[in-house]
Amino acid sequence: MNRPHRPMRCRPAASIRRERARGASLIEVLVAVLILSLGLLGLAGMQLRALRGSVSSVQRTQAVVLGSYMLDLLRVDRVAALRGDYNTPGGTQSPLCDRPSADSGQFAQVELQAWFDAVKQQIGRPADRTTCAVVSCIAAGPCAVHVQWDDSASGGLPQQSVVLTTRL
Repeated sequence: MNRPHRPMRCRPAASIRRERARGASLIEVLVAVLILSLGLLGLAGMQLRALRGSVSSVQRTQAVVLGSYMLDLLRVDRVAALRGDYNTPGGTQSPLCDRPSADSGQFAQVELQAWFDAVKQQIGRPADRTTCAVVSCIAAGPCAVHVQWDDSASGGLPQQSVVLTTRL
């Protein structure tokens, strides 16, 4: 038996497009912006930590380079080094944090003063009292160069130090 064929109802095309086309609501957009901003804040924090670590690494590298320079200077001027001409006042117990005085005629004291100025400029600040150094040579023993500085501004420990020793 054949059923009578019903004509199909046709909807206008505009109403079909409205039902299927759905946009993002304002709340969805705000949630997406919030998630994106949290991610960007995390990236900014990570960039800041990397920058602080980089500054700390540069300071440590400069301390090693300056310490090696002083040890090379002690090797070159071995006689004066073994006599104690390069030793900082106060010895190893009290590091030198202020610029040492120098006699204009004594090569060792002038070089020690120039080296100390370089330590202050490249690791700390010239007026900084937390950047200190010790040069100690014993006539029958090793020579040591100790550089210390405050690394708390870079996110490190307040007392960072590098100690280099050698035998002349």
